[in-house]
Parts: sequence; C-alpha cells; structure tokens
Amino acid sequence: MIAAIERATSRAQRSEMIPVLHLEAHGGDVGLEGPDGIGGSELLTWDELTDPLQQLNLSTRCNLVIVVAACTGFAGVKALSRGPRAPAVALVGPDAPVMPSNLLWATKEFYRRWQDKSPKLDRIVTSASEEARAVTFELEPFAVLAYEAMVEQLIISMRLDEQRRRVERIRRRMLAENEWSTVEIERRLSRLPPLPSAVDLQRVWDEMFMIDLYPENRERFGLDMTAVVELVVGK
Repeated sequence: MIAAIERATSRAQRSEMIPVLHLEAHGGDVGLEGPDGIGGSELLTWDELTDPLQQLNLSTRCNLVIVVAACTGFAGVKALSRGPRAPAVALVGPDAPVMPSNLLWATKEFYRRWQDKSPKLDRIVTSASEEARAVTFELEPFAVLAYEAMVEQLIISMRLDEQRRRVERIRRRMLAENEWSTVEIERRLSRLPPLPSAVDLQRVWDEMFMIDLYPENRERFGLDMTAVVELVVGK
C-alpha cells in the first residue's frame, strides 16, 4: 500500500494530477489490515500511513481526498492529525462497522456521483450514505479536524499541571541535548511563556495547510491564530 502511495506521489509530482486515494481493507482504531501475500494478514498502522499521505497531499498542494472504504473507516482519522503537513484536504469513510455489500453500494454511488458535471463532495457523501443504508458515510474536512485538535491542545495547555509537565519535558530535553549548567537551564525555563504563542501556532497552521509554500491556499484555509488565542484564553 505504501509503495502504491509513493507511486501516486511521483506521478502527481510529474503530471500535477490530483488523485482520489481509495483505501480498502479491514479497518479499526489501530490501522488497516489486509492479506500479507502468504496466507496470513498484515497490519498497517495509521501512524505508518501518516508520512506517505502527507507527501502525497503535498504533491497535490493540499487537494487530496482520501476515501477509507473499511469497517469503521473513520476510526483512524485523528491518528492522521500529526503534522507538519496535512495528509489530505478531506477524508471520507463509514462511521461504524459496515457489511461488505453495503460498502460496495456506497462506494459505487460515491464514484458515480464523482462523475457529475460539477461535483460537490458533501452531496456525493450524502448519496453514498443513502446507499449504505444502515451506516452513515462521514465527510471530515481536515481543516476542521486540525482546528479542533489545536483548540483542544490550547485549552489543555492552560492547566497548571500541564504547564508544569511542559516545563519538565523541556528541562529533560535541555539536559540531554546541551551542556548548559543547571543555573543556565533554569534561567531559560523561567523565560518560557506559559502558553504557546499565537505566532508559533500560526506557523504550525500555515505549514499544515501549505500556505507557506502556496500563498493562494490562504483563501481556503486562512486562520487568524491571534484571534483564536484571544477567544480561548480570554485576553
């Protein structure tokens, strides 16, 4: 699977095509499972997929749609939220275990509607859900997922216990990576801001959606992290 994704990446880089990546396998919270070629099965974790998907989406300038045609295909979506680049512009998949026949009907409808003259992804997914019947196919724009994850982390970072843990993590890193004295380390730690800065969060967001490489992406994904921090922190 990873080799196929890498081939698609190379082709997208050469031709500037924008593929739809269709992943079909047994799925769950840990990853995707399929035949290993020798009569057994093999697990590909969501974490192993993260970097290949980021590279493929990077080659499409953040236009990749991923269809996870697997039981509980949505289970691994949050595992893909690790940066620095978004793995897709949107992910589509069933929100619960689904029978193979229902999955077949739903995905056939998905690609039939994809051929519409002016396809709209939300309408396509709605049609696929109607064909799946007992299971809903979900559309998750990755910008929504990333926003929720960043705001959640910002809220957590406001807790005093979390701030102490953050300082301790940085202290251990300084001890391991530098030859500074204890006094110097404590001096630097005392100057750390208690919360992530809006500037740092803005850099992470812009890199995630490739605004740093393709400024035109700001029209689709632009977000003012200063305003977000002020809203969450109340300052």
